[in-house]
Amino acid sequence: MDGQKDKIYLKSSENFENEQKDEMTPKERLLAVLSGKKVDRVVVAQPLQTGTVEFMESSGAFWPEAHSNPELMARLSFEAHKVAGFESVRVPFDVNVESEVLGCVLDYDKGVGKGIDIQPSVRTASVDQKEDLAKIQIPDPYKDGRMPVVIEAVKLLKKAIKEEGSNIPIFAAVVAPFMVAGQIRGVDKLMRDLIKDPAFSHALLEKCYQTCLSYGQALVAAGADVIVMIDASASPDLISSKYFAEYAKPYSKRLAEQLGVPTILHICGNSHVILDQMGEIANGVSIDSLVDMKLLKEVLGDKAAAVGNIDVNGTLLFGSTEEIEQSVRERIDAGVDILTTACGIGPRTPTQNLITMVQAAKKYGRQKK
Repeated sequence: MDGQKDKIYLKSSENFENEQKDEMTPKERLLAVLSGKKVDRVVVAQPLQTGTVEFMESSGAFWPEAHSNPELMARLSFEAHKVAGFESVRVPFDVNVESEVLGCVLDYDKGVGKGIDIQPSVRTASVDQKEDLAKIQIPDPYKDGRMPVVIEAVKLLKKAIKEEGSNIPIFAAVVAPFMVAGQIRGVDKLMRDLIKDPAFSHALLEKCYQTCLSYGQALVAAGADVIVMIDASASPDLISSKYFAEYAKPYSKRLAEQLGVPTILHICGNSHVILDQMGEIANGVSIDSLVDMKLLKEVLGDKAAAVGNIDVNGTLLFGSTEEIEQSVRERIDAGVDILTTACGIGPRTPTQNLITMVQAAKKYGRQKK
């Protein structure tokens, strides 16, 4: 990353109000919130997917190449901070690093844009037959698949943050064991396994857990400040709260306890029936726009930080300035601790809408806190 054209950062204070009015740095503020302490204002960070086409164009780092190149990954990640003002950086951009290293075949160049505006997805599962599980070995995060790419990107981001002097936190995503199990087995087959073959299901989940743990620990060693656990397959849209307690929660909770840094758990869909269990797993609970933020705060109490939940498919993608600001104020009034999106940012989201969200959160979040 030598030379001016290879720089992945610029001073974000050139485009945004600096932090002189703040009593805490972004990293101090985030870590304080995740430990249940008081802060000077609402945290404005982005623990979910940050890559957009406009960020790709301004940074020169495009999908699908940025999924497999650490320099491009770091550069594109930093762009959300540099341009939109998010007080954090986050890698990677997809949710298949673990499933791919466990044998799944991914589709990187989907759609008319050949993968520029669509994240890679699983084309072929690796545990089609139960016997296939025995063939899968726990990967070495420093050698296998794209795990070393993300680890190196974290190191590059840590260096860039130090050079900029912004003291922003680094989020690194680890797909939770239950979701990984659904990816490598196939969601439909996993759902049947939970009912018909609990022993196999737990064996599958244990192998996924060991993979997630070694990868997560390597990301922490590289400089990740917070691990974001993504568990879309554990949504009540797919499994009951009883099955969540039996199959998803134990493995995610063990993972969070072993990583040594704060964690945030994100589950898509209408997760209201498992909010209390989510609060027992991680330091922060990230919710979809389908869940009421006020309800989340009531359920969590002091157990965990409330994270979310600006709608990405409507408000941020198509909303007016007034609509975005109103959505931000509603979340702040409801008591949100980390103001962010309800899911990963859509690749076609206009940058100006993200800037509007960030600036509104800083403005109204200070008044609230």
